[in-house]
Amino acid sequence: MRKLVIIFLLLLPAFLFADNITFSGGESSVVLRNGRENVVLSDGAAVTVGSMRITADEITLSGENWRFVTCSGHACVIDSERGITISTSSIWYDRSAERILISSWYEVEDTTNEVSVTGASMEYSLSDERLQLDKDVTLLKDTDNNGIMRCSAESVIFSRSDNTLQLRGSAAVDWDGDRYEAEVISVDLDTESISLDGRIKGTING
Repeated sequence: MRKLVIIFLLLLPAFLFADNITFSGGESSVVLRNGRENVVLSDGAAVTVGSMRITADEITLSGENWRFVTCSGHACVIDSERGITISTSSIWYDRSAERILISSWYEVEDTTNEVSVTGASMEYSLSDERLQLDKDVTLLKDTDNNGIMRCSAESVIFSRSDNTLQLRGSAAVDWDGDRYEAEVISVDLDTESISLDGRIKGTING
């Protein structure tokens, strides 16, 4: 099969997208017919949007002005400016809405806030730096003086801009030898303060 390597730079209207997009890959197919624009990249597939670079076994770009980026197989997002890396098996990225959706097991490394996360479903709003993390979420935070804070819940809202967490559903925090459980747990990662709401339970080593 003939190998095709393509590199495009699309200059898009500023009111549609804040950043241009470049993409490349081998063994690729391109459809540029009006209303059916579609690019499928494989064999080293990569997409760059601003400071964000996305790689995967296969990447499909579609929609008007290549609005949608769909990735499958060993997908990875590295954003050097935001200080975040996401590894998973499938990604759907809406460039217009600035939203990343993941419905597979993922690992997140946030070097800006010294946080790592695992779970099975995620929505990442890039515009306000808000992560909606779902399904068996485990979040680890290095607190320096008191070791690793381990947060777990069925659902976690992580505001990267405020560096705060809201845990719901089997919510628990294990930290410095203590354990806290509640219906809702709020954590300020900057001040290392923990608030418990609803029915609570705790074990504190005195």
